[in-house]
Amino acid sequence: MGDPQRWYVDSSVLLRAIVDESRTAKDWFDTASARGDVFVASRLMEVEVRRVSMNVGIDQGLVGKYLDQFVFLSVDDDVLAEAIDLVPPAGGADAIHLAAALRVGADAVVLVTHDKQMADAAAHLGFTVLDPVTDDPRRGPVA
Repeated sequence: MGDPQRWYVDSSVLLRAIVDESRTAKDWFDTASARGDVFVASRLMEVEVRRVSMNVGIDQGLVGKYLDQFVFLSVDDDVLAEAIDLVPPAGGADAIHLAAALRVGADAVVLVTHDKQMADAAAHLGFTVLDPVTDDPRRGPVA
């Protein structure tokens, strides 16, 4: 048995699993978790997921079951400075996520997102990108 896969997970995928109840996002997460894969995210992801889920009335116990499986990276001044200087076009939160993911390394994680702009920027930075959300009624996967 090889090393576990390492995933840098963006808020967009976890929110689809928890808030939008995407079956494919949940199945991907459950399968990766059962294999013992490692989920990594910036602390910003926890804030985004907690705030959105609280605002729509999702039970925080359920949210915690997902978030408890993550290794969270700090968002310090160095990460913020790197986000400011990031070359590919990306929004503020996306740039912070990408700067944090770069700390882990583009060759060390697969970046998981359902955000087209983030997927494009991540690919530009050398990440392998995965979008497990194939059941979004608004659009298909971005990768």
